[in-house]
Amino acid sequence: MRLAAKVVLVGILALAAFGCNRFIIYKGGKAYYFASKRQGLYKMLCESGDFKKVLEAAKTIPEKDKEDLWKYNCVEPSADKVQQIYTSMTPGQRTDLREAFKTQGYEINYFPCA
Repeated sequence: MRLAAKVVLVGILALAAFGCNRFIIYKGGKAYYFASKRQGLYKMLCESGDFKKVLEAAKTIPEKDKEDLWKYNCVEPSADKVQQIYTSMTPGQRTDLREAFKTQGYEINYFPCA
């Protein structure tokens, strides 16, 4: 029971610290907040080529948004810009993006807004 309480507390703190539109991606024993500026996230998404595949699989996201997501994750990293793009997406597009990550073997931990 203590573990469950800790998990809920961490989720609440994550929402308070990062807002409702952030999610954590996991793969290969590594976890990062999507849109973080961490070098490990860059290697996981950009150097591996996974993020291009994720963006290709996300069919409902406009090409301009896909280009900007690539740019601000992989070329000119900007957590603020990625967050702005993600926040501007419809709920369906956000779901599509998260599902596209899953097609590439990522697990998603998403905390929806209440």
